[in-house]
Amino acid sequence: MNGIDANDTRTEPAASRPSVAAGTRGARTARFLRAARIACRGLADAWLARTCFLCDQALVASEDGLCAHCESDLPGARCARCPVCAARAEAPRQPCAGCERAAPAYDRTVVLADYAPPLDRALLALKFGGEIALAAPLGRALGRALCPAPGIASARAPGPALAALEPADWLTAVPLAPRRLAERGFNQSAVIARAAAGEVGARFESRVLRKTRESPPQSSLALADRRANLESVFAARGDLRNRTIVVVDDVMTSGATLHACALALKTAGAQAVINLVVARTR
Repeated sequence: MNGIDANDTRTEPAASRPSVAAGTRGARTARFLRAARIACRGLADAWLARTCFLCDQALVASEDGLCAHCESDLPGARCARCPVCAARAEAPRQPCAGCERAAPAYDRTVVLADYAPPLDRALLALKFGGEIALAAPLGRALGRALCPAPGIASARAPGPALAALEPADWLTAVPLAPRRLAERGFNQSAVIARAAAGEVGARFESRVLRKTRESPPQSSLALADRRANLESVFAARGDLRNRTIVVVDDVMTSGATLHACALALKTAGAQAVINLVVARTR
């Protein structure tokens, strides 16, 4: 993307950038790329059958890694959620008691599904098993959760999730520290974010956030200790005054990582921060 490397840690000048909110040209490009992918899959299927990474059933040309049945049947995909933290809720579009009591730094969270079988196994294989090929289909499914109709332009009005992205200036990912990135070889959240951005015709920018130091894995800590573990760990690059930033991550548990990212972004002047997450723990 414009020569930007996801591993590049140089500081980007705070230059004025065009908005990533999907415009006519972005929507047209997204539709063209989607049609091209489908055509290529059709040719590939004539030689070698592709299968869904969740159920192992054969895919048709319009499907990409994840079959329509599994995608529509993901756990928690249709449940009511808190609009702020995406925890399961009884009343849709109403902040949960936790967010009412202590509002996080981010403004909104949109998730694809619950962190539960079989999606949890796919995410573990991606993150710890090196199955990087799973990232793009998951990212595109995340994009389709925001934009279910073909072409982002035709889907702007119906969904509140997509409406949250309309004013966004950049779509970025939760960064890894350099040593962790070198060990894993890729940032799974960045690969997911690139695919989601391509699906909805948005602009992915990898260098908005950086991780300033190593920290113990969040999964190794009690929930009560997670925010303290990430204090001052993230920093934002450039002048983000009046910008809306969308932050992509693979899994959300306590929300501490995304809270720390949002604090860094708002310290740099961001007006609003929206989370876009593949799976939310219950």
